[in-house]
Amino acid sequence: MSGGQRQRVGIARAIAPEPDFILADEIVSGLDVPGRAEVLNLPERLVRDLGLTLAYIRHDLSVIRRLCHRTIVHYPGRIVEDRAIDAPFAAPEAEYARKLRDAIPLPDPAQPWG
Repeated sequence: MSGGQRQRVGIARAIAPEPDFILADEIVSGLDVPGRAEVLNLPERLVRDLGLTLAYIRHDLSVIRRLCHRTIVHYPGRIVEDRAIDAPFAAPEAEYARKLRDAIPLPDPAQPWG
């Protein structure tokens, strides 16, 4: 079974008891690009079709930006940023949020975030 297939089995097991909320911790870590795309498209459909609420734990803000409406950045035991999804990209308040944003490769480095 591929990594993507294992992740989809894990998601199926999580939704089988029909929860209202799922916490997804690094669900695409270690997957290749096609596997990531497949696994990331599935939760979007589940939210839409089943009305689930999903929270993602993720260090890659580019994934969070695509999937979420709100971002909470947690650093050494406390929340350092809790804002609408675009805010940490346009003007991060916390240094750690800025570092996470700056770790994302830009398609055109001459074009800043915003």
